[in-house]
Amino acid sequence: MNETPSSARSPVRRGPVEFVQGSEADHEAIYQTLLHVFHGPDREEFLGSLSDPSYRPEQRLLARVDGKVASHAHLTDRVVRYGSARLGLNGVTWVGTLPEYRGQGYAQQLLRLADDRARRSGAALMALTTAMPRFYRPLGWGLCGKQTLAKAPSRTLPIGGDAAAEGQPGPWHVRPWRQVELGDLMGLYDRNYGDTTGSIVRSEEYWRWIIGRKYAHVIWVACLGESVHGYAFVKDHKILEIATNPDRPDALPALLGRVRSEALERAYPEVVVHAPLDHPVMETFRRIKGTIIDADELEGAASMYRAPDPERLLRAVLPELSRRVSEAGSGPVELGLTVEDRRFLLHVEAARSRSRIDLDRLGRRHLALSPGTFVRLVLGHDDPDVVLVEDGAVASTATALDSARILFPRRPIWRSPLDAASA
Repeated sequence: MNETPSSARSPVRRGPVEFVQGSEADHEAIYQTLLHVFHGPDREEFLGSLSDPSYRPEQRLLARVDGKVASHAHLTDRVVRYGSARLGLNGVTWVGTLPEYRGQGYAQQLLRLADDRARRSGAALMALTTAMPRFYRPLGWGLCGKQTLAKAPSRTLPIGGDAAAEGQPGPWHVRPWRQVELGDLMGLYDRNYGDTTGSIVRSEEYWRWIIGRKYAHVIWVACLGESVHGYAFVKDHKILEIATNPDRPDALPALLGRVRSEALERAYPEVVVHAPLDHPVMETFRRIKGTIIDADELEGAASMYRAPDPERLLRAVLPELSRRVSEAGSGPVELGLTVEDRRFLLHVEAARSRSRIDLDRLGRRHLALSPGTFVRLVLGHDDPDVVLVEDGAVASTATALDSARILFPRRPIWRSPLDAASA
């Protein structure tokens, strides 16, 4: 994504308040404001965020009152997957206002400026995690992306079969990773999550950065000889991310066996794993009668998305929609969408070159959507029938729903905890 022209970075004044993009000189003042609002992050975490490979000081949006940072929002630049498509995404983090300045709309104005920045930079999506969905809904955000994890008593996890600790007999060796194995981790991540909506596309530089953040206390790798066939990022009793070679399904019980042993040694009664619902590790937890959690909100946290420019999002996902029509074996699919005062007619065929979007047209089959419902539908948060009923959207005909089921089926929407903290 490309940044804005310099003229777009000029301060915006609203009476005594100045809304500006940050600079390096603002970092200490920003840190002090975050401490007052959130009682965190600690200094090491804050400094770590500055080393994000895509970080630039102007990604921080500020409301200043008499030179004081009264309100703050931090935007990150990421690329996420949507089936075969790749979408630019702005993560929105650390949105907060000092207590004495609340109730004056400063944070809302920063979010409007974040919208402007996303449109200028080419981002198709914005995403955040929040404990206050009601604050964001009126601004066009939709609850999108389930909180998915599984829990099971530590003793019920697979013992590991033929897995063995490093230096012990047995074909599988599960040991801490080595720096030279970064390429193996990158490849396994892409094989496991390459088709998962919302998963972050990670460069080598970004991989090194998230490993350096030390979100996990250990990264286990499952090896046959010197070949790495699986990894697990583990923090205490939580598996933050796990990936295995699809051609070696026995790597999964080997990893879980090592996690089991460590959990029992450290007296953790249960193990928690974060993964999308269709990941093989979730089936393992089902077999051992673990608890599967698939909720819009969990422990006060909810995932929300917004499409700052609906047309840009639709054009970005059009190749994937063609793929879905091809896989469904149907003929051309037409569906009109009204999002606030904008109208789009999708004509989607299996041949990508024949698919198109007509502006200011609807056709006979169409849906009327709010901005929040639109992003929930397009990303596949739930079955179209459920999304439309829950959100009070309007379908012109039953066949409009038929078209929506082909184009926008339910899909797991997932960001790894390693990414969610900064995306």
